[in-house]
Amino acid sequence: MSRYRRTSDDVIRWPDSPDARAALEEWLAASPDTAYLSGDFLDFRGADLSRLDLAGAYLANSRLVDVRFEGANLADANLANAELEGADLTSADLAKATVVGCSAGRARFPSARLFSAQLDHAVLAGADLRRSVLNSATLYQTDLRDADLELASMRWCTLGSTSMPVVLSGARMFGCQLDGAKGAVVGPVLVDEGASRSLGGVALAAWFSGQGAEDVQVVG
Repeated sequence: MSRYRRTSDDVIRWPDSPDARAALEEWLAASPDTAYLSGDFLDFRGADLSRLDLAGAYLANSRLVDVRFEGANLADANLANAELEGADLTSADLAKATVVGCSAGRARFPSARLFSAQLDHAVLAGADLRRSVLNSATLYQTDLRDADLELASMRWCTLGSTSMPVVLSGARMFGCQLDGAKGAVVGPVLVDEGASRSLGGVALAAWFSGQGAEDVQVVG
């Protein structure tokens, strides 16, 4: 039996917006084999959509500030340019999701699955990404300042490029798995468990190389 849910009884809290609620109700009433939630440009604030099966949902440019998606399935969802500040995506599945250009400062992603997600130009400053899985994700010009990436898996991910580096200034990266990661970053980064050891420049490049990410350049 799937751990995800998809009935109106499973909505813990409906959004405050009547238009967003109507979109959810229409989607829930449709065949689960063919329908995808159509919520582009809608305002879902106030909702708790935890554990719902929202795979493939269209949520581009939507307002999702402080919305709860704990344990939800958002695989293949389109969240481009969505407002996700303070949203709770703990243990959510965002595999292959499009999260380009989203604003997700202070958002929570502990233990979330972001495998092959597109996070280019996303703002994740101060976000909680502890133990998240970002393997093979793309992060061109992604803002991860002061984010918590402790024990995250970032294997084979693309950390931007020299012209569009990932900004990691003040990020916590103790215990990150970085085998095969490549790209370019801006530091400094906190690399120890107590968040007291900050590395930048040549020292940070050597640290990445020591984690199996020999092709990561430090450009700032």
